[in-house]
Amino acid sequence: MKLNLINAQKWTMRLLWAVLIGLFVAACGPATPQEADTDTTDTASEEADSGEASAETGSRVTDSGLEYIEIEAGTGPRAQPGDQVAVHYTGTLEDGTEFDSSAGGDPITFVLGQGSVIQGWDEGIALMNVGGKAQLVVPPELGYGSQDYGPIPGGSTLYFDVELVSAEPAPTPVLPPTAEPPTFVDPDDYTVTDSGLQYYFLEEGDGEMPQSGEVASVNFTGWIQDGAQFADSQEGVPVDFIVGDEEILPGWDEMALLMQVGDVVQFVLPPELGLGEEGAPNGVIPPNATLVFEMELVEIKPPPPTPTPAPPPVSVEESEYTVTDSGLQFFMITEGSGELIESGDLLTLHYKMWDEDGNQIESSYDFGQPVQIVAGGGQAGPGWDEALLMMSSSSKAQLVLTPELAYGEQAANAPTEGNLIFEIEILDVVKAETE
Repeated sequence: MKLNLINAQKWTMRLLWAVLIGLFVAACGPATPQEADTDTTDTASEEADSGEASAETGSRVTDSGLEYIEIEAGTGPRAQPGDQVAVHYTGTLEDGTEFDSSAGGDPITFVLGQGSVIQGWDEGIALMNVGGKAQLVVPPELGYGSQDYGPIPGGSTLYFDVELVSAEPAPTPVLPPTAEPPTFVDPDDYTVTDSGLQYYFLEEGDGEMPQSGEVASVNFTGWIQDGAQFADSQEGVPVDFIVGDEEILPGWDEMALLMQVGDVVQFVLPPELGLGEEGAPNGVIPPNATLVFEMELVEIKPPPPTPTPAPPPVSVEESEYTVTDSGLQFFMITEGSGELIESGDLLTLHYKMWDEDGNQIESSYDFGQPVQIVAGGGQAGPGWDEALLMMSSSSKAQLVLTPELAYGEQAANAPTEGNLIFEIEILDVVKAETE
């Protein structure tokens, strides 16, 4: 859920990525947020007193289904659609698993009501005053819908503890005073491809041509056709992108494959090869915009190294599992020390999850921090609750669970229809207090 600040007054590469990709940078990977319902944010704004802190406390559910729980009333101004807001947050699933947080870092900043974040955020933050703290309970239709998104299973209700740090009018994008228009090219001089890409070589090089998968290093400038320059590479520092991976725009990939090192080309992208009907956040690029780029292919670099595949689960013979009455299959990989875990104990643990074919789906190691759950507290599925009571501190075990054992009543949201394989490593156990 983290996203970079789009500062349209600084014509840097950060703007390029924010504008061209609508970049979300998250601990769980890039996101594509649900489209914001501007009606709900407008409604929330109308309900709000823009100049004073809210006196309302407790929980309320909006017409859209968002639950807003005020924890601490803010004393600053009310956030308004169009404001640039800064928010600290922690996001958890229904079972208490934390999937992302700004703790220990800077708050995220975005323009409220622009669809830059999920709809539940656009609506919920518009109910807050600066300095306020709240919990947003976001149903799937206001979050990431029915599709899996990183560590967030499809259909998940999300819990966000949020603090509104600041809210102020967003800066208005302006052209740099030195911006130059694109080189004039007679429309009849363009070559037009089947996709609708138009291009004309301003200078011809004599180097190699890139192949899909290689890294193209380019200098560029981008304009809205019949409009303003919106981005360029700065201070002679080229931009690198993997050709064919649609890291920037489909039209960039097609153009790069037609170029040689040393070429300088002007090319025109119709909306379907650019940002389409969506345009860009904060209005820098309007919907259905035709874009003009001038690009120099500076260098071709080798393909980046192939990521090392995630290791498979520990190999266990069927006969080695302990099978309980519930159908849980349990195998102790590493014996622990101390007493068995009991209901109510606070556990700190790491886990990995695979489908039954051994393809890793999720790992807390990838999040960079372990998770904490209360044993037997129903925070995880019934299979976890049962298995954890068979473990102790420092132990590591493998579980094979049906979706029902893994997710309980939420089994329909399991990432696969077959069995799931988990490996759980207990890092710490804090025993429950006994009377």
